[in-house]
Amino acid sequence: MLSRILIAGLALFVISLAHAEAPRFDLQQAGNHELGQYIEYWQDTTTDTPLAKVSHLDQWQATSSDNINLGFSPSPFWFKTIINQQTTDLDWFIRITYPPLDRIELYLCKQEVISTIESECELTRTGDRIPFDQRERFNPNYIIALDLQPGANFLYIKVVTEGSYQLPISIIDEQNLNEYLAINNFFRGSYLTLMLVMMLYNFFIFIMTGSPTYIRYSGFVFTFALFYLTYEGSGFQFIWPQWPALNQYAMPIAFSLNLICLILFVVKFLNIKRTSLITYNYFNILLGLTAIALFLSPVIPYKLFITLMNILSMIITGSAFYFGLRYWRKGQSAARLFTIAWAVFIIGVVTANLRALGVIPSNFFTEYGYQIGSFIEILLLSLALGERIQRLQSERMIVKQALIQEKSDRMSALQQLIIGVSHEMNSPIGNIGLSNSFLIDIHQDFQKKNLDSLSKADLVEYLEQQQQALDNIESSTTTLTSLTQVFKSVAIKKRDHPALEFDFISLIQDRVLTFNERLTFQLSVPESLALHSHPSAFALVFNQLFENTIAHFPKNMGLDKPQVSIAVMQDEFSLKIEICDNGEGLDKAELAQLFLPFFTTARGSRKKMGLGMYQVKNIISDIFDGTIEASKPENGGLQLTITIPMPDNELADNYSVDKVLSNTLA
Repeated sequence: MLSRILIAGLALFVISLAHAEAPRFDLQQAGNHELGQYIEYWQDTTTDTPLAKVSHLDQWQATSSDNINLGFSPSPFWFKTIINQQTTDLDWFIRITYPPLDRIELYLCKQEVISTIESECELTRTGDRIPFDQRERFNPNYIIALDLQPGANFLYIKVVTEGSYQLPISIIDEQNLNEYLAINNFFRGSYLTLMLVMMLYNFFIFIMTGSPTYIRYSGFVFTFALFYLTYEGSGFQFIWPQWPALNQYAMPIAFSLNLICLILFVVKFLNIKRTSLITYNYFNILLGLTAIALFLSPVIPYKLFITLMNILSMIITGSAFYFGLRYWRKGQSAARLFTIAWAVFIIGVVTANLRALGVIPSNFFTEYGYQIGSFIEILLLSLALGERIQRLQSERMIVKQALIQEKSDRMSALQQLIIGVSHEMNSPIGNIGLSNSFLIDIHQDFQKKNLDSLSKADLVEYLEQQQQALDNIESSTTTLTSLTQVFKSVAIKKRDHPALEFDFISLIQDRVLTFNERLTFQLSVPESLALHSHPSAFALVFNQLFENTIAHFPKNMGLDKPQVSIAVMQDEFSLKIEICDNGEGLDKAELAQLFLPFFTTARGSRKKMGLGMYQVKNIISDIFDGTIEASKPENGGLQLTITIPMPDNELADNYSVDKVLSNTLA
């Protein structure tokens, strides 16, 4: 009997000792006091254990950080702490600064072990699954008033959520709370206002310029602000306060839309479609996965969806940063600010996450690291787009000046063409005139002769002379017809060369294969280059240039076949093609006349009219709004440099040669 009493007493002592070691926070002065290190937690695997039973448990686990983060869990968590009230003249509030929690039940009890909740505890329910107007304070964070009694006050909190179990909790007096709410409201309002300004700023630029990059960026800023509203709780606070069920879908949808707009913007801003089909397809796969997630968001469990989207977000954000850095190293100036912007954003997100994990202390910059980083990112990206505007204006002025010179050159070329046409057509027209005069003369002579005395030999001679003249007329007419066709082919019409999606490198390889038996090629080109342009016009240019190389290659150089090297390069705004051969080249005077009509160094026996390079120049300038320059490399031969604005570029889209020419002539 005595042994049983001793065992029971020992058990009571152990239980009382366990309760005596429960965490306790001594509330001695005003301020905002973090409670994380004074809280214990227990996971309710049965999901519905009542407080009366929970309060008797001794399996509580201590936390080691002010920022409690238990990750995702299918079961709710209970948290408890003891607040030792030593000041009686202040009003106190619990502050939980993580809005995405679904349901929170807070019990303020008079004692640690509970028998009857109604008489021993005060219960407050809140969360983003409860209408917003039931909250004590008009703020997305959870603010709960505490009626603390002097001495020990026992606090139990039950949290149920489909998202992450984070509990950044503190106790704060009313004066400090009001100051915090004022700062918090000002900062949130300022942040959203600045986001709205940035969105409208870029949207108006889109209206003025028509550049698709700006509308994509406006969409990215808008959806990012929408995601922020859903994550931070302002959307629930101001837009749908009476429909808490929307919170289950609002953030997943906003998250997905933001990632979609982000991918579209990154692809357009970095010109990925034109630089690498592999990278472009990679981002298309990410875009497809994000779109699928968007459509499945209403049926995918919230916990699984957020986990998958976080992984996808890290991949997309990391990819944007990596390719921004890669294009920066390649010399793309706009990628510099783009990469810096993403670096700042990533630093802000990492800072906020490290603060949440308790790795770094909590202060203004770490608490709002996500917002600060995202705003600086958006500001820098706007500056990067602004730099594009300046470039656009600069390029436009250059194009205007080039067009003035082009107009002068074309007038000179037109004069040369008229003179050349007159010269080429003069001989056949003269022959026709002489033959016609000859026919008239022999006909008049024939009429003067006496038909009775006309011999067979005279008749045969007359017919032969007539046939000779007719043959001469027919030959000259054929020559004139041929010349007319040649002159018609010089006139380049854009409608004869439709714009298509094609791989420029494949087109070059096809031309190389066609001329491979007569030429030797060296290629320095990327693996692929997607363009929306005029492939038939490109093919015509390559055909003419390769035929020129073959026709003008000297036979005394001891080589079986001429050699042609082709290099393709691109920067942010243009495509550059360099074509070199190993022929004799041209001197300075000949280079100056190369693109004039009827200039050729092979007019004699090879019957070259000298219109090929003139036609090439017209194709480059009229169809591609580009330029072509000729030079003689140090190692000899002829080098042609073709520069073409990228077909899908803002400069080409909005300030094409035709538009600028019309403005110039006006």
